[in-house]
This record gives sequence, structure tokens and C-alpha cells, in this order.
Amino acid sequence: MAVITINKEFGTHSQRVASKLAEKLGYEYIGDQLLAQIARELNLSEHEAATFRQTSKSSVLRLVDKYTCSIVQKVVDREHGCLDDRAYSEKSKELVEKLYDNGNVIILGWGGQCILREKPDLLHVKLIKDPELKITELMDQQHLTRKAAEHKINNDEEDFKAYIKEYFNEDWNDARLYDLIIDMGKNSVMEAVDLICENLKHKLKE
Repeated sequence: MAVITINKEFGTHSQRVASKLAEKLGYEYIGDQLLAQIARELNLSEHEAATFRQTSKSSVLRLVDKYTCSIVQKVVDREHGCLDDRAYSEKSKELVEKLYDNGNVIILGWGGQCILREKPDLLHVKLIKDPELKITELMDQQHLTRKAAEHKINNDEEDFKAYIKEYFNEDWNDARLYDLIIDMGKNSVMEAVDLICENLKHKLKE
């Protein structure tokens, strides 16, 4: 059994990479959709929950037992919780570790590269792209001005950096957190999938 964590910069097609990788390996892919399930257990607002994709039939949801969620509910002592609340983050760590124990899973985000840093049978991947390419692509896709595109990208990536710094005291850009860094400006989704699979084979042989 093995686990792959994927972290990403803005505009790197991370969900497509994770989904195609899961199909190829026969692994479970865990991303934002699991947060929607937990959000309901935490009594988060429907607006917050609606931002995440629903996959209620995922077999991995069976790993989120009612005991764990009930503890989180007690910790988040308010009418509506917050997805980046420190107490929630601590319980998210427990869930990520539980997913690792189950094995054969791809975890997109969640600080998996930090939570599972010392675990065996793991491949930590980061998807990157040239800043100028990210800007021009977003301008074309959403018909934004350059300033608006830069602002959107910077806001999203600053959130990623702040989360890793706040909860794990690590630098999101530290290459030592990753086993493989893929430039998505030079590789297609399927080329990235192939690179990850090849590196996973070598990693498991070590």
C-alpha cells in the first residue's frame, strides 16, 4: 500500500491530475469533497459546504466515523464552524493520518506533506507553474485584467502559504517537503500522471 500527497500552485490542474492518477492506480482520491461531508457534521453553513464537491458514495467516507466527528463538533463551540479553525485543523490531522493507515489513497491538500512527513511508503508531490503563464492563462480564461488576475492568484497562494506556516511552522515553498516537483507549464495532465507513477515505483523500491 502507498499514499501520495499532492500540493499545488494556482492553475496547475491539480484536481484533474489527482483524478486521473487515481484512475490509473486504482487509488481513492481525497480532496475538497471530503470536507463537505465533515462540514455537515460540524454544522457549517450550507454556503460553505456548497463550495466543495459532493461524493457521498466514496468508500473513504466510511473512515470518518461518528465518534471522530462528534469530538470535532464539541471543539468547534459555535453555531457555525470555520474550515480553517485551529481546532478543526487538529482533527483534520487525525483524519489524514487515518487515511494514511488505510493506504492506497491520493490526498490533495490538507497539509499532507507535513502531517505525514516521516511516514514510509509515501510520495509527496508539488505542482508548479511559471508565474507569468499563470497570469496570462487566468486573464484569458476569466477575461480579467492583469491586475485582477495577479490579485486572485496571490490571494489564493498566500492562503496556502499561511496555512502551512500557521499550523505546521513550515515553508510551503521548501523543496525538502516534496519528493517530486512537476512544472505544469511544461507537462500535460497525463504526463504529470506518468511522472508520478514512475517516481512512486522508485520510491517504493527504496
